[in-house]
Amino acid sequence: MPKQFTVNPELTQVVYKNQWRDVFDGTVPEGWEPTLKVSVVTPAFNSKTLDLTLASLAAQDYPEDLLEVIVIDDGSEPAVEIGKYAPKNTRLIRVDEAAGEGWGRSNGLHIGIEASDGDIIYWVDSDMILFSDNVREHAKWAHFIPEAATIGHKGFVEEWDFTPEQVFEEVRSDEIRKHHDLATLHRHWSLDVFAETDDLNSSGGRNYSTHMGACATVTRSVYARTYGQRPELKLGDDTEIAYQIWQRGAVFIPASSAQTYHLGRATVQDKGREVAHFNDVHFAQKMPIPRYRRSANNRQWEVPYVTAVVKVDVGTAELARRCVDMLLNQTETDLEVVLVGPWSALETGRRRVLADPAVELHLLQEWYRCEGRVRMVEDDPDDVFPSPYRLDVPATVGIGSRGVEKIMRSVYGEDLGRVSYFAPADSHTDEAVRVTSSAALARAHRYVGSTVTETEALEAAWGVEWRSNAGLGFVDLRTAEPVEKIRREDGPITEERLQKARRRAANQAKRAEEAEARVAELENIRLRTVVRRELGRAARRTRGA
Repeated sequence: MPKQFTVNPELTQVVYKNQWRDVFDGTVPEGWEPTLKVSVVTPAFNSKTLDLTLASLAAQDYPEDLLEVIVIDDGSEPAVEIGKYAPKNTRLIRVDEAAGEGWGRSNGLHIGIEASDGDIIYWVDSDMILFSDNVREHAKWAHFIPEAATIGHKGFVEEWDFTPEQVFEEVRSDEIRKHHDLATLHRHWSLDVFAETDDLNSSGGRNYSTHMGACATVTRSVYARTYGQRPELKLGDDTEIAYQIWQRGAVFIPASSAQTYHLGRATVQDKGREVAHFNDVHFAQKMPIPRYRRSANNRQWEVPYVTAVVKVDVGTAELARRCVDMLLNQTETDLEVVLVGPWSALETGRRRVLADPAVELHLLQEWYRCEGRVRMVEDDPDDVFPSPYRLDVPATVGIGSRGVEKIMRSVYGEDLGRVSYFAPADSHTDEAVRVTSSAALARAHRYVGSTVTETEALEAAWGVEWRSNAGLGFVDLRTAEPVEKIRREDGPITEERLQKARRRAANQAKRAEEAEARVAELENIRLRTVVRRELGRAARRTRGA
């Protein structure tokens, strides 16, 4: 009989990958009112339309006590002044470049966000006119999906003669919508992406670049886990912060009902090629996905595609040298190795070096002292953010030169959350090689607790699997022959080799039994996930009835 279980109620509202519709389709319950505070952060540099943006914010139907606006004057001449029409809770922060406070949009946003305290961060450029329900239509998503990152809908208006008073009155009365039919204005490229991905529902978050800062939000709980806005970026900062929040578990949602006018042409209409040429270099350094950005091979990048974590101690230090050498010899070169070991505990004073019990750790440290792709740390990192994938490799396991490439081809290609590969035939089954998606782990961690295991949360958020290591060239380094012997032609079949083959066959049979037990356990977890989703859908149908 199948194993009996109880569906964990704490996982019924987890968004699977980016399938936000399964949790909340945007329809709020009757009588719903917002409770989360929104912090609008607006950078301005010699803006001629800021007064119009503030006037539209002042006319929002969102509770004014739950709305703050922070305007960042990035060195405007003349200096920015807040006019008559602005929200009650509006603050002005001036950035003094001469005092070393930096300059640029991303720098200003960093300062503004740090000064804000809302539950929801809302990036709004100073050339936007927001319709009256815009803030509400953005903010509602965060009330039902804790990781919500919304993208508003904007129409590009090339000519206008609005005044602040007119904008305030017409936004409040909703007459502002009658000036232009958004469907007839310039069609932004993001709309094509939404059409191809069922409004990002099927994207897995990989279309994060649609999350553009002219009118986009994210919950502070997600943003707070990132490095924040990068002050050094002068263009493309909205794409980079979108990548960061994706890796921290954001759920990307096109809020098509949160509508605006963008006063002026889209930058890509006039300078698309120049902007792309400038941004591509910066994007390649900081964002390993999409993979086409890194057109150069055998390079070391600021953010590695794969971060391999190898834990070592006195007993495994000698094996770890070969383990790491095999990782550095992979055909997948976009890889960094983190060696976790007791480095600070190594004795450096006068001693009998050959009799030092930690001699192999000393040798390992020296072996990689000048290797740029190896970092030595004391503690196992909680995650490898912003690197999108963590590869855990036991120090006792070697991976064939094409192994990581093959692993990532399936893990990335199938958008898997966590995949564990059985260790070599002669190893113990608890020494698995494991790949974990940073985005999946960040989503899952919100739900891990006393009643929810990490495996359960990962399965609910992205899925977990066990797979064979066939074709990956796994080697048990404790029993493997030296490298020079492995490369020699096979000799005659001896009794010793036959005995070794029999032992391997027996080990494989034992591992097969253990694998069947693990698969049964994982099938049970997967069944629970299916039931969880069906219960969630049923609950939403009940609420909507």
